[in-house]
Amino acid sequence: MRGLAVGVAVAAALLLVAAQPALADQSSNPREPSVDIQPGRTISILGVGDILSHRQIIDQARSDATGRNRVDFYPQLEGIEGLVTSADLAICHMEYPMGSHKGPWTAWPGVPDAPPQLAKAVADVGFDACSTASNHTLDQGFSGIQRLLDALDANGIAHSGTARTKQQSETPTIVDVKGVPVGLLSYAYGFDGMPKPPGYEWCANTVNVERMIAEAKLARKMGARLVVLSLHDGDEGIVHPSGEQIYVVQKLAESHQIDLVLGHHVHVVQPVDRVDGMWVAYGHGNLLTAQDRKVARSGDGLVSMFTFTEQEDGTFEPTRAEIGRAHV
Repeated sequence: MRGLAVGVAVAAALLLVAAQPALADQSSNPREPSVDIQPGRTISILGVGDILSHRQIIDQARSDATGRNRVDFYPQLEGIEGLVTSADLAICHMEYPMGSHKGPWTAWPGVPDAPPQLAKAVADVGFDACSTASNHTLDQGFSGIQRLLDALDANGIAHSGTARTKQQSETPTIVDVKGVPVGLLSYAYGFDGMPKPPGYEWCANTVNVERMIAEAKLARKMGARLVVLSLHDGDEGIVHPSGEQIYVVQKLAESHQIDLVLGHHVHVVQPVDRVDGMWVAYGHGNLLTAQDRKVARSGDGLVSMFTFTEQEDGTFEPTRAEIGRAHV
C-alpha cells in the first residue's frame, strides 16, 4: 500500500466459518410471478468496521494528496480494494457527518466534521453502500447529515440510516444486486444526548425493535428479497455483546424478516454468530482509525463476507460465512 501511515491492512484471505443448516423462511411472503427466480444464484455481502476520520487520518490524507487535491483517502483504503470488489454488495459504515470540500475539518475529541472527499475514496475502493446512523450522526446538526448524504450521492454510494426529507425517512433503501432487490436498513442506539432538530425528528434512525421489523416488512413489500440491517449499538471497548445487542438481535431473528445484521460502534471486534438462522457480526471493530491504543484492541477490525444462495422457491438461504481481520 502506498502512503500508509495510519489506515488499514488486511489479511490475505477470509476465513471460512462453517454454515449451520438454514432454517426455512418464515416470512410467508408470496413471490409474484414477475420475480426472476434463478436457483443456485448467489449474492455475497461484505461488511467492515467503522470509518473514523481522526486528525491523524486527515493529516495522512493531506500528505497523500497530489495535484490540486486537498486530501486523498484512497491510499489508506486501497489495501482492501480486492476484497471489497470481490463482493456483490459491499457495505461500509460512515461514522461522522461531513463538512465542506475546502474545510476546515474537525475530528474527535472535538466535534467531528469529516472531509467529504472521504466519500470518493470509499467509492473508488469499490463500496456500493454505507450505513449512516451512528452516535455521531447529529454532531453537526441537520446540515451535517445533508452534507454527508450529498457526498455519498455524488459518488454513487447508496445509504441508509439518515434522511433529508420525511418521505425519504419512510422509504427503505433498496439496491439492485445481480437482479435481486436488497433492502438496506441502519439504526443507532442514540446520539450522545444530542437532540434531533425540531421539525426534523425523522432525520436519523434510533434503535426500536418494532420499527426495525416494520421497516424490514415494508422493504420486502417493496420487493426486497434480502434485507441487511446495520446496527450501531453496544458498549465501547467491550469484546462481548451487550445485553441490549443480544436482545435486539434475538428479536430481529425471531421476526424472520432480516437476513443479516452488521454491527458497529464498539470499536473492537465482537463475535460472529448465527441466531435462529440469521447471521450477525456483532461488532466489526474499526476499518479506518487512529484511536488511542490504551484500548489494546481498538486497532482491530473485521471484514466479513456472507453468501446467500437462491432456492427453488425464490428465497435466499445463507450458505457461507467468511471472516477476515483488518488492523491498523
